[in-house]
Amino acid sequence: MRLEPVTEDNYRAVIGLEVHEEQRAFVATNLKSIADAWIYRPKLQPLALYGGEELVGFTLLERDRPEALHIVRFMIDRRAQGRGLGRKGLAAIADVARSEGRTELVLSVVPGNAVARGLYAAFGFTDTGEVDGGELVMRHVLAPSAHLAEQ
Repeated sequence: MRLEPVTEDNYRAVIGLEVHEEQRAFVATNLKSIADAWIYRPKLQPLALYGGEELVGFTLLERDRPEALHIVRFMIDRRAQGRGLGRKGLAAIADVARSEGRTELVLSVVPGNAVARGLYAAFGFTDTGEVDGGELVMRHVLAPSAHLAEQ
């Protein structure tokens, strides 16, 4: 799995990615995320997730604290779900955080999103007990080489 900047060459394809109908209430559209990144630049970084040459997902990262990389948005396209790509995407993000000298990943999740909460927990995220904007905050402490991103 690799992360690539959203550019004029791939932004239309990134905007075309979508989650399943029942997941739409849990994550903002990629179009909104790209707009947020433009408004709040350079604070937010939109990245496309590729499995090999296939565009499979999207993430929006924020570097708001020196020790943490904040995953503001994370999604795997509905056509690519169920192939372990969520875990590989998180591993690629963890590798970015480690390469920047960060020690943790932070994200928030809608309480009713059991699938995402399960994915994050299986990856090593734990509930912090904090609530931000109605979402549960989760944190993952990074081991130096706990996860390897795979292509």
